[in-house]
Amino acid sequence: MRKTARELASEMKEISFSEFIAANPHLVGFESSLKMIPMSIHELVTNSLDACEAAGILPEIWVDLKAIDEKGRLKRYRLTVRDNGPGIPPKNVPPVFGKLLYGSKFGARKQSRGQQGIGVSAVVLISQIKTGEHTIVKSSTDGRTAHVYELTMDVNRNAARIHRTYKEKAGGWRGVEARVVLEAQFTARIREYLELTAAINPHLALHYDGVDEKDRLEVERRTDALPPKPVETKPHPLGIDYDLLSKMAARTGHKRLYDFLKGEFDRMRPETARKVIQSCHFDVDKHPSSLSRQEVLELVEAMRNVEVPPPSPECLSPVGEEVLVKGVIGRLRPEFIEAVTRKPCAMRGQPFLVEAIIAYGCEADIGGSPDPVTGVSIHRFVNRVPLLFSESSDVIIKAARDAGLGRYEVTPESRSHLFVHIAGVNIPYTSESKEAIKPVDEYYDEVKLAIQECGRKVSKRIRQARKAEESFMKGRKRALIHSLLLREINRFAGKKVADEAYAEAFGFEGLLEEVVAKFGLDVLRLRRSSKSVEEVEDAATAA
Repeated sequence: MRKTARELASEMKEISFSEFIAANPHLVGFESSLKMIPMSIHELVTNSLDACEAAGILPEIWVDLKAIDEKGRLKRYRLTVRDNGPGIPPKNVPPVFGKLLYGSKFGARKQSRGQQGIGVSAVVLISQIKTGEHTIVKSSTDGRTAHVYELTMDVNRNAARIHRTYKEKAGGWRGVEARVVLEAQFTARIREYLELTAAINPHLALHYDGVDEKDRLEVERRTDALPPKPVETKPHPLGIDYDLLSKMAARTGHKRLYDFLKGEFDRMRPETARKVIQSCHFDVDKHPSSLSRQEVLELVEAMRNVEVPPPSPECLSPVGEEVLVKGVIGRLRPEFIEAVTRKPCAMRGQPFLVEAIIAYGCEADIGGSPDPVTGVSIHRFVNRVPLLFSESSDVIIKAARDAGLGRYEVTPESRSHLFVHIAGVNIPYTSESKEAIKPVDEYYDEVKLAIQECGRKVSKRIRQARKAEESFMKGRKRALIHSLLLREINRFAGKKVADEAYAEAFGFEGLLEEVVAKFGLDVLRLRRSSKSVEEVEDAATAA
């Protein structure tokens, strides 16, 4: 039966963003029961870290995970995450936990863990979809009173639905506690995420109480210094587009186009602003708000083609080589570590930088299995957050596999771990779940160069150690040969003509005790050795 246009139009309807996410949970990383718990911990812990750092508080986070019951192959788990942050004002608790796209970081031109305001409210949504349970949120901002909310999300309105609210004594505690129920499979990735989070955030004190007595983790704070706060910067000319430029021109307080370009954009020097205006044949005194659509397009093209320095790095907060090493060395106990920090670069005007370390000859391990291609354990981080999933589509994995680690003797037999951290603004993730970074050229090139530079340092260190060992072995062989000569001189002379001074002249007096203990040579005495010359020569050759 054919339908008319009016009948087809009557079937159209508008849906809220929360309805869309509820029908497509894979878009925010909740498509698998194995990912439910790690992703939920990630979102809640990330919120806690951001809140503490923004308030200038050294973070301390408690994570509690307990199995409630079994349901087929899946279990229901109660996850509780508690922090010592500034807390959330009572009126803001419902939208923070019950409204998607509600946050403070969207569009900010500075490094941050979150971007869209989706993560923690997505946890609440997935919890109620899978289990029907309410989320319990406690918040205290003064240490005296804690405001408690029992809530779910109204999917049709993309708003929180409060089922119960009350107050209780905080007992001196300030911060936020969130409790959700999840239907999931337990996985080792839970502990891996927490261990890597502690490694990349040494200012964090972390307490994890898992499903049984063996599933525990206590990580002490390793530094009392908070990471430097990134400063929001102005838009960079290389990252400008028509929409942003037209909005900025309409609301600017500058009355001259020249002053607008010079004052509203990062790295726009006076001579650069004049060059942009001249290439468009505009009047420098033209009012920005009077630009026509075509003139805005011409200005965008001119700004993209002008030569300007890279974006200001003040908007970034790298971990730092010393902090990276400190977070890794105690856990892995490597033979040695080499680290590299690249200079800031930009992708379409958005600044980023890459840090890499290689821990060589590790006695212990962290995380899952080594990469099947390189044979090296590769750990990925973005803005101080570990990435655990979607490895095959991530730019770090691709760059590591193409870097030729084997050329630098970083092989499966070396028991090495590679850590790569990217600090950046508006990271080009493959999806809203922020599990991997797109293999864009700028990121790929910088990550590959960082790994290769770090690999060269490792190779140099290995060559130096090998050369020192070879030199030591040559000295030992020379000492053995000279020991034989000394012994035979004393024996044939019938008296002690070769003494310590003689050994010192040969340059091996420091090895006399080892020669006597290991090879049984009675070097400076008259009695015969228990070993024959041939036996000692064989031992020297083997050494």
